[in-house]
Amino acid sequence: MSKSRKTLLVSALICLLIFTWSVISPLSFRESFSFLTKATFDIFGDFYLILGFGMVTLLVILAILPTGNIRLGTSAPSYSVYAWVAMLFSTGMGPGLMLRAVQEPTYYFLNPPNDLGYDPVSYSLAYTFFHWGFTPWAFYALFGLIIAYFIYVKGKRLLPSAVLTQKLNPAIGIDTLIIICTIMGVVSSVGLGSRQLLDGSNYLLGTSFPVKSAILIVLFIVTLSIISARSGLSKSIKIISTVNLSVMLSLLLFVLLQNDLSLFFKRLIEATTIYLKDFAPMSLNIGDQKVSRNFLIDWTYFYWAYWLAWVPFTGVFIARISKGRSIRQFVLGTLITPSIGTFFWFTAFGQKALIAGLSTEELSTKYESIYSAIFIFFKDLPLDQLTNPLALVLLFTFLITSIDSAIFVLSMFSDDGSQEPNQTHRLVWGLALGGLMAGLLIVGQESLLKATSQVLIVFALPFSFLYLWFVFYFIKSLFKHSKNHD
Repeated sequence: MSKSRKTLLVSALICLLIFTWSVISPLSFRESFSFLTKATFDIFGDFYLILGFGMVTLLVILAILPTGNIRLGTSAPSYSVYAWVAMLFSTGMGPGLMLRAVQEPTYYFLNPPNDLGYDPVSYSLAYTFFHWGFTPWAFYALFGLIIAYFIYVKGKRLLPSAVLTQKLNPAIGIDTLIIICTIMGVVSSVGLGSRQLLDGSNYLLGTSFPVKSAILIVLFIVTLSIISARSGLSKSIKIISTVNLSVMLSLLLFVLLQNDLSLFFKRLIEATTIYLKDFAPMSLNIGDQKVSRNFLIDWTYFYWAYWLAWVPFTGVFIARISKGRSIRQFVLGTLITPSIGTFFWFTAFGQKALIAGLSTEELSTKYESIYSAIFIFFKDLPLDQLTNPLALVLLFTFLITSIDSAIFVLSMFSDDGSQEPNQTHRLVWGLALGGLMAGLLIVGQESLLKATSQVLIVFALPFSFLYLWFVFYFIKSLFKHSKNHD
């Protein structure tokens, strides 16, 4: 039996065991992973902080040093900058940006992590930048850079295990861990996204579809994702991603025009200044920026673990679409550009919501739900009959691009690292993901979908150590390469 088939069987068995446990004993399932999540954060939470800060620092150094000139392959880039950035956004954070656009800045405004005398609106935006800016993109980008370097410079196969070892057992363990992280990441994200679609539809139509109606949404999204994944990167995935970014920019421009632009840029500059000036103490939770343990557990530890768990498939996908760019271009495109985009996004939505003159109690009640906050926000603006349906469509297409890219990456793993995996693999993975997501919705409703986030966090821990192995191996190879080309 081939190594890829053994990896698939092991991965399928583990996922089946997790799913069976969740069906047979949902309470035990939730309580066990809740305990493991808490234990992970208690013991390794600060490790995540150090890891995140280190990866941002390393990427910046690699871009500044002569290593930034190293090109990832000899051919010209396969995609324009616009299409490339569009695919980054669609795969990495699109659904989350729709989910948190209004709710997260509002939460930090009402519950500031610290009292340092900053303008409350600017500080709430700065903390939102912190959780959605350089660090999460650094998690994605560094792993993508490592994979791209070994594929396009060193000529290895597009498999994480092929980067580190050709030995059978470690290779199976590496790819199995990454496959499970990918599956759980997609299930968790689509579960949240489908619930937002359902709540948004209920809010706009005045209906009250039950949570289990999300099953139909999931099955429809997965069907379209399978079609997209089978069409390939250069067709459906690129086209849908480009449309996503265009619609997102249109919504951003619309919200910007509803803002006082002078105040918008004032807040953007203030929040960015706070973020950049305090990036190190915020990242390491030291000095005046030290926050409570509860805040770390609820927000920063959770986010860092969540982003880490998304790294395997997002990083591999980024590597696959980044051939032909230099390391410096890669860092600019995967770390700086998307971070700036998120700063504009959250400032436009957050400032408009926070300067509406609502009382603390009104703000807390109005934007309490992450699922309906953005639709309530648009309802208070002109042209809501256009913008709210557009927001629903954008969320829908973001979910499609998240799933189709996951299907594509999983198919590459199962097809022995092929950059254009067999159509059968794409179909099988699409059906498997759809069945798992629908199954969890059927047996557990929303509570089990939340539990999958905790499963994701638990599996992120071993991956974080594997990630360090990748980083050390990469640095050693990179500077050996630089020395040989001096």
